Amino acid sequence: MQHQFLETLAVVAFDCDGVIFDSREANVQFYDHILREIGHPLPVQTEQRAYIHMHPVLESLRFLLGDGEAFQKACRYVRTMDIWPFNKHLQKEPGILEVLQLAKSCYHTAMATNRTVSTHEVLAHFQLDIYFDLVVSAADVKRPKPHPDIMERIQEEFRVAPQQILYVGDSAVDEAFAVNTGVFFAAYKNPQLKAHLHISHFNQLHAILSNDTGNGAGNGQRPRERASGL
Repeated sequence: MQHQFLETLAVVAFDCDGVIFDSREANVQFYDHILREIGHPLPVQTEQRAYIHMHPVLESLRFLLGDGEAFQKACRYVRTMDIWPFNKHLQKEPGILEVLQLAKSCYHTAMATNRTVSTHEVLAHFQLDIYFDLVVSAADVKRPKPHPDIMERIQEEFRVAPQQILYVGDSAVDEAFAVNTGVFFAAYKNPQLKAHLHISHFNQLHAILSNDTGNGAGNGQRPRERASGL
């Protein structure tokens, strides 16, 4: 099967939570801890979990608590808390290491995430930082996903056009982010999203990228050596 994005592909970009890591349990534990510490009577509810999975910390706390004193108290606490105990709940997604190794060897690689200051530390902890040429988090831009700021930073770094980027995400925010930036979108474990490609396991993406790198891209060049577009 021929995939259109392979003709121009120069950058493979990944979301973090839900793509590199299964982090839903870690997120719930993180926010439940904050709510307990500020004396909030209720833990994270089932219907709230999708939102906190997709959005940065401050947006998620505002969603959970509103704009009152509880929100301000939670923000103050977050600035002092140690997040590392929650990393034990993170699990690398099956097959992600092999895909990162292949992508790094053949393309520019980037992370585009609504995580904030913990992003680099988490990648280093799991020894995945070496597979990314660029990491852009919500802490690095004025506006998080689905605003295009993060992807614009990636385009500027590698001097590529949107049609040269494949972005792998798993949420409605990622879907909107891809639409807003004009990149090719691979939806991971979420068949309800509108995407150019749906994958349920990273061995599927590995096979697609292996086919591209194995055919020489039609011009004898490795994909990451192709002329860029901007």
